[in-house]
Amino acid sequence: MKAFTMKNALILWLSVTISIPAFAQKSLPVADSAAPAAKLLDEVVIAGYNVATRKQYTGAVTTIPGAQVSRMPVASFDQALQGLAPGLYVAASSGQPGATGRVLIRGQANLGGVVSPLYVVDGIAVESGVFMSMNPSDFASVSILKDANATALYGARGANGVILITTKRGKMGPARLVFNTRHGVSVPTRDRFDMMNTAERLQFEEEVGLETGGRTLGPGWRFSAKNPANANLAPAVKERYAAILDSLRGIQTDWRDYLLRSSAPFHEYDLSASGGSENVRFYTSGNYMKQAGIAYRSDIERYSLRTNLDFTADRFSASVNTAIGYSNNDFIDNENLTNVGNPFAAVYYALPYEQPYVNGQLMHSGNKDRLGGAYDTREGSDALERMQNTTYRVNQLKGLVNTAMRYNILSSLFASANFGMDYRENVDTRTVKPGSHSAITTPGGQGLHREEMTRYYQFTATTGLTYTKSFHQLHNLTVSGFYEFNRMKTSGMRVTGYGITPGLYGTLSGITQGTALNGFIPQVGGGKTGLAMASWIALARYSYADKYLLNLTYRRDGSSTVPEQNRWKSFYSIGAGYDMSKETFLEPQTWLNTLRLRASYGTSASPFPGNFAYTAGYGASRYDGSPAIIPTSPGNTNYDWEYTKIFNAGVDVALFDQRLRLVADWYNRRTEGVFVEEQLSQTSGFSSRMNNAGVIRNRGIEIDLSGDIVRNGDFSWYAGINFTYNKNKIISLGKTKEFTQGTNLFRTGLPVNTHYVVKWAGVDPQTGKPQYYNRDGSITNVANPAQSVAEFGTSDPPYFGGFTTGAKWKGFSADVLFTYAQDYYRYDSEEFYTLNSNGNAASNQSRKWLSRWRKPGDVTNQPKFGEPFGFSSRELQNSSFVRLRNVQLAYTFPEKLLKSTRILRGAMVYMQGQNLLTFTSWTGFDPEDTNNTALFEYPAARTITAGARIQF
Repeated sequence: MKAFTMKNALILWLSVTISIPAFAQKSLPVADSAAPAAKLLDEVVIAGYNVATRKQYTGAVTTIPGAQVSRMPVASFDQALQGLAPGLYVAASSGQPGATGRVLIRGQANLGGVVSPLYVVDGIAVESGVFMSMNPSDFASVSILKDANATALYGARGANGVILITTKRGKMGPARLVFNTRHGVSVPTRDRFDMMNTAERLQFEEEVGLETGGRTLGPGWRFSAKNPANANLAPAVKERYAAILDSLRGIQTDWRDYLLRSSAPFHEYDLSASGGSENVRFYTSGNYMKQAGIAYRSDIERYSLRTNLDFTADRFSASVNTAIGYSNNDFIDNENLTNVGNPFAAVYYALPYEQPYVNGQLMHSGNKDRLGGAYDTREGSDALERMQNTTYRVNQLKGLVNTAMRYNILSSLFASANFGMDYRENVDTRTVKPGSHSAITTPGGQGLHREEMTRYYQFTATTGLTYTKSFHQLHNLTVSGFYEFNRMKTSGMRVTGYGITPGLYGTLSGITQGTALNGFIPQVGGGKTGLAMASWIALARYSYADKYLLNLTYRRDGSSTVPEQNRWKSFYSIGAGYDMSKETFLEPQTWLNTLRLRASYGTSASPFPGNFAYTAGYGASRYDGSPAIIPTSPGNTNYDWEYTKIFNAGVDVALFDQRLRLVADWYNRRTEGVFVEEQLSQTSGFSSRMNNAGVIRNRGIEIDLSGDIVRNGDFSWYAGINFTYNKNKIISLGKTKEFTQGTNLFRTGLPVNTHYVVKWAGVDPQTGKPQYYNRDGSITNVANPAQSVAEFGTSDPPYFGGFTTGAKWKGFSADVLFTYAQDYYRYDSEEFYTLNSNGNAASNQSRKWLSRWRKPGDVTNQPKFGEPFGFSSRELQNSSFVRLRNVQLAYTFPEKLLKSTRILRGAMVYMQGQNLLTFTSWTGFDPEDTNNTALFEYPAARTITAGARIQF
């Protein structure tokens, strides 16, 4: 699959791109497409604290049009970024509507710390990973800042990269209204469900009974005529046993029909208005979206409003931006857990001959005896009962407001200020209905009600001066200086009560007051934290004849998250560019439009996972029945930032009247002072603490190649591909040689998240026993973790990217996006539950058991039944994939036709498909996830929508 997905796809794309005709006409834009700008170096880039064109900027930045992000039918915009920019790796953490993704820019540079980039909306920093209440239709562009020229401007928060979002603004002119609506359905992406059906399961139970000397897994052996225990039964009893088996064979329950939706509806409405005069301009929008998940009891409903106002009066200009979003999320009960509360586990466990309803009533473990009993484990029915009698809901209110002002002191000097706040309030509610079977497991056995409220706000204030001047039509200089203050606070509280009064179910008022006698003692908790950062920022940008470029940045940060001696640190960057196409000896080459070299070097740092990790911590406890305070963490007076040094070298090329465009970068990102767990003496009272001792390097290349294959008359066709190769390597772990976390090994010289397991050697054809390699190459029948080796790659893909193509003919357009991730592996832990002869075998099992070893001479990869399950490289699977991420087919009505209506300015109808095809060797539901282990995750959905976009 790897050879097809990477090599062949690249050859195919290059073959059509290089066939660009020698003549050129005016480029025809493709509606809502990813078609690049007409001139590469005229592209506007938002580089943080300033705006410039690409020819004025020496850093590595990718700008994604907002229309390309908003067309994806996902509630959290970060998932829509997958495959759209080189160096940006995005993986969906869950198919749950509203779930965020894992976002990495140029690899992972720490060991368990913060890896997500900094997100900035209209100059205001916002909380990462909380996007489900934001409306991507309001985005004008999304810029990915990757090198030191940009990230050094954000100092102690910039090392993981920066994602800048600019929202739409009104333009001078009459008011324009745009209404967009789309509707569709979501279905599971892949039918990879290789579990036994009823006939196979009953036969398997019978065969296991024979092979093991009588082990009973279920009715297939219990009632079998081959069971020696049944040999001397009365004929009438034997007939009844045979009838029971015949009855069970007639049941074929597909538990996906009960726990998963065959089609989950999707609806979205978006209305915006914009316009204004020379002095006042506005953009305002409202959005409603409702998306159901492919699992029952999972969905999101979102309402969002935004208003952006711009004012201009003589030397003064200002803007006020306000956005409010509210979302209701219903979640499945126990995603990524192995119990039947997780429907994606229950569809595997539930036996195919289990009938959930008897005379219209659900039969579960709590009432099966009263309803006549059952010959199965009732795992499917228990999952269904829990789904019907529990809730897990998250209500989120998110607000983002900022005001920006500018005063032109002179024609070349202006003062600016930007003040804003990001606010979020979450209310998480979990309930278990009293009187239900699920309530039995709660304290007191009469249900529970839990509410947790979290408040978060982040305030940012930036003020500064900017001087910009051109001299003699050759020299262009921009110098800026800013002071910035950032304050963040978050607090939370939670209460869990029991003994729920049926009539008051779903509210805190239904909780019974707890006593030592009734067992309804409530649980109460909470906490709060915060941080503050003050910063001085300077930047300078100089160009000579638009040929030689110099960019300088400097930032000094003071943060409350580090001890006093390390509190103030400086960060810097320097970048240079050289536009060779401006040279006189190249000017006659009309086929060469741009040939620009650039390089940058600088420093930055990453934020901490905790705001007070450097201090010695204390917590509440009890001593001799009285309240007490005890030490909880040792602290570290030498605690410091994880510092990153980045070198970047790039080239920008445009050929054939801008028809072929290339942006390529090579980078070396070295992070020092990486936190590593340091072992402490037992006399300290603590086993370990975090110490700045490690070094991690990410080195790689990024290629963004695009071209207009045809742009002639009514027809245009473009194509593009972006490719990233990132080589991650641990350079040092300080005094620690190596350590493991689960099945991952962290060792000097290896990548982060390297798999570390015993090597599988197959099945002994004579005995049917599993075989494993020892480190010395010898073979054993015991999976000894001490013999683990690091020969199986990592769970982070070194190769990833996307390729796109689109065409337009008259009013018809088509746009296609493929995404890919290659050469990474994940551990299929689900097989511990579906391919195991321990107690899990009483649940339904994988069809792989049908090819197990049964007699000497059998050659198979599945040991005989009864052998212990040993974790080994057998469970590691190649998770590489190529996914047809998005397809849009659209028709735009001719302007001449719309003019006759005197109302409509534009109209487009379209159909769209998301996650239509996935090419992979992964055997589970979905190869894509954010961790190294597959454990009954919520898979991505295939979504088909149709919509209309109308302009008034």
